[in-house]
Amino acid sequence: MQLDEKDVRAMVRLIGEVAGIRGDHTAKKRFLMSGLCHLVEADCWVWGLSCQREPHKPQVYVSLVKDGFTEQAFVKFLEACEHPDMPRVTYNFFQELKEKKSHLTRSRHQVEDLEVILKSPADALWKAADIGPVILSMRPLDVTSSSMMGLYRRFGKPEFSPREVKIAHIVLSEVPWLHEQGWPQDRGVGVPKLSKRQRLALNLLTQGHGRKQIASHMNISVNTLHEYIKDIYDFFGVHSQAELMSRFYEGNGNDVR
Repeated sequence: MQLDEKDVRAMVRLIGEVAGIRGDHTAKKRFLMSGLCHLVEADCWVWGLSCQREPHKPQVYVSLVKDGFTEQAFVKFLEACEHPDMPRVTYNFFQELKEKKSHLTRSRHQVEDLEVILKSPADALWKAADIGPVILSMRPLDVTSSSMMGLYRRFGKPEFSPREVKIAHIVLSEVPWLHEQGWPQDRGVGVPKLSKRQRLALNLLTQGHGRKQIASHMNISVNTLHEYIKDIYDFFGVHSQAELMSRFYEGNGNDVR
């Protein structure tokens, strides 16, 4: 698949602008993904840390930066990512990532076993998140963690073309400095030890949501959420939501579990 001069110029311009803008890693990631969405006509995106890479286990993501989701759609996205069927659905992609140990970018039909997903309850969660076509891009950081980027179109829209997947891969693989920034010191090694519901609460807390809002999204009482939060704070050795957010977007050197 050959890209034309217009594509190449647009990619070079975007990467150059990202390198030059002021702001921290979050601002740069937002600028890059927003520009990339324009190039490949995606509706929403996520950039986060994958804390678990074994093909036969559900993927666990934290330190998420995102745009284009409603609050409820993002909750469904998080639930879909950790659905018990997803390891079967995405096995080939994560097995290839494990074998190649290099940056990998694929479209939905290359990532998912569509015959499996269409028969799985996970499919309803992806639809509830209003996600249809997908470009998934992952860059290994160490033996367990990866920098994960997802570009999505609304449910029912056309699939991404090979040209669009190639554009995404080139852009995302040419910003190595951004893949190394913004993670906890331990790169989330302890996160998979939390329960699935605790991890959902963790991700919503680090997005800055309030307790009543999180309890509503999770369909639980504020008292139940309070217990989750107490356990999360104890686990990571923090005392406030602000401290927790700082831990997952900056790290402090004391978070190895």
